[in-house]
Amino acid sequence: MFLALLAAFTCGALLAIQSRIHGILAGGIGTFQTAWWSFGSGALLLCLFLLAPRYREHVARIPAALRSGGLRWWQLLGGVCGGLLVAVQAYAVPLVGVAAFLIAIVGGQVVSALLVDKWGLGPAGAKALSTARVLAAAVAATGVAIAATAGGNGGGTFGVVPVALAFVIGLGSAVQQAFNGQVGVAARDSLVTAHLNFATGLLTLLVVGAVAVLRAGPPDPSGQPWWVWVGGILGICYIALAAWAVRHIGILLFGLVTITSQMSIALALDLAVAETRALIGPQLLIGIGLTVLAACGAALAANRERRPLPAAR
Repeated sequence: MFLALLAAFTCGALLAIQSRIHGILAGGIGTFQTAWWSFGSGALLLCLFLLAPRYREHVARIPAALRSGGLRWWQLLGGVCGGLLVAVQAYAVPLVGVAAFLIAIVGGQVVSALLVDKWGLGPAGAKALSTARVLAAAVAATGVAIAATAGGNGGGTFGVVPVALAFVIGLGSAVQQAFNGQVGVAARDSLVTAHLNFATGLLTLLVVGAVAVLRAGPPDPSGQPWWVWVGGILGICYIALAAWAVRHIGILLFGLVTITSQMSIALALDLAVAETRALIGPQLLIGIGLTVLAACGAALAANRERRPLPAAR
């Protein structure tokens, strides 16, 4: 339980850091060019694992699970949301900042995670909407709303289009995590889940972004620091950890814990930059504090639900 919670917290931190570096890279080479690089480099790196016979055995479990009915074809499409997430990330962060982007993502995750768990889309099966779980989600949503109205890196106003797109992607993120968890169970290897995500995500981005990239022409990568090119590696780590964690703690708890780390790291990133440091005020801190409280409450509720009932005497 503790390791799964730690993995979920790490996933949130990775998403916040990736959002920052993708925003910087998009400012230099373009939105879809950044998304293509992120998913293309990640997919290429994961292809190296195919040299290992054991890894190929895990990959072969996916078509076997499809034939047996253990997996449905639509459960392989989690990477579609992942690809669109990176594209929206690269587009929105330069306009509204890391905090505003992640607040919108979190809002979508909180709304959809309850239904994803209730319907049993993840490998942990259906989870009853206990009072504690609903209350934790409500507190998290309240914290997100308070933090969102505090303004953000966009100078105190949100761009309607980028924030709306981020919210929609947040709705799909909980579904993606559920599907990834199912694939991880079938393959018994989180890296296979990441590999499938990068393949479907890259294909999605190639189709959606082809016209924009062709019109823009070849990008100029010169002048970019080395660390803005590691988004694909961070994405691999995120997907692999998320697929493993979701199997153990469920979609709702995973989402609430990642909320905590996403917003905490986003706050730290904003404090590290002089232009955004002045935007950190009491209202934003209250919102972040409520999300942390919600994550802790959800963790305690999940722990109680997992305890076996005492034997009858």
